[in-house]
Amino acid sequence: MSLSIQLIRREDFESRCLYALVGAGAMALVAGVARQVLRVPVEPGYFALMAAAITAVKPKAAENLLVRAGMVLLPALPYVLELASPWTHAVAGAIAAGLLAWRGNGRDSVGAPLQVALCAGAAAVTTALGLYVHQVLDARFLPAWGYFPLMVDYAVVALFWSIGTLPANLAMDLDAVATRGMRLEATLSGEVRGLVTRALTLYRQCQDEARKLARGPGLEKLQAVLGKLAGDAFTLAESHTELEAQLSSASQGSVDSQVQELKKRAQDAQDGVARRQLERAAASLGEELNHLDALSRRQERLFAQLHAQVALLERARVCFIGARAASPLDGGGGGERVQALADKLSALDLESSGPEGAAQAARAPALRS
Repeated sequence: MSLSIQLIRREDFESRCLYALVGAGAMALVAGVARQVLRVPVEPGYFALMAAAITAVKPKAAENLLVRAGMVLLPALPYVLELASPWTHAVAGAIAAGLLAWRGNGRDSVGAPLQVALCAGAAAVTTALGLYVHQVLDARFLPAWGYFPLMVDYAVVALFWSIGTLPANLAMDLDAVATRGMRLEATLSGEVRGLVTRALTLYRQCQDEARKLARGPGLEKLQAVLGKLAGDAFTLAESHTELEAQLSSASQGSVDSQVQELKKRAQDAQDGVARRQLERAAASLGEELNHLDALSRRQERLFAQLHAQVALLERARVCFIGARAASPLDGGGGGERVQALADKLSALDLESSGPEGAAQAARAPALRS
């Protein structure tokens, strides 16, 4: 399997960078007042990171205060411990980015351990690089006093740190099917998202069970069947979402009321030409109403098929449990039993699709051979 990496919810990453710049800019103004009026130097480092992290983080409502308090306190630990200068800022940036990827990524679920680790590592590098760039700008291009150089310094640190949080929006997996499910899950909401999440979980559980089996042609076929089952579920979810977007842009009730109004106007019209034009307009809208009704019924069918596909993945997982309980599949003769299990799951897939699936099996026997 090759590593598959996909960017999910790009708008979250873009808005995070923007909010980080806004927070750093506000803190730069505070630092300017402290330096110009109170004669207290406030160097970009902890304060730029803290301001950027507080404004960029998007925790759940129930964890909002706790996560934002953590963004203030935890990045301060390297400064309290008085680590060496390059490490101080790098560790602070890593802590802030790791907390953001874990509990403040803007999604309902917490960040995966790999995402948190990569986010912390990348932010450590980009934070140190941002501090170096700010020092070069101060030494060669920016004046020593004023609000403008402070805003540039704070913005540079915040921008580099926020770029380091990119791994929080990456879906990474050695399995392209699982990566597709992760990307799709991040774009959905409501019951469809719950079904996709369940399908992804079941697929991973089945693949974990499949990796314990005897290797051979049977195992490859079994993994292909599992990938097809999960892929079909994701395709159904995507089609359902597209139809839902189309139906939401045109209300059936609004179109029906327009049809009734046009029919009434046609009945009240005195001129024959005007009456015929109104009747044609009502008939045209009536066809549109029939089209929307057909789309609505198709959406219901897709939703039912998605439920059935998730149930089929559940049934596949039960097949693994039953087969392993009956006899260890990785023992002697395991290859034949793996082949039999692959055939059984393939038959279940065709059975769930009904006569259409049987017709497709005659045209595409790849899963049966």
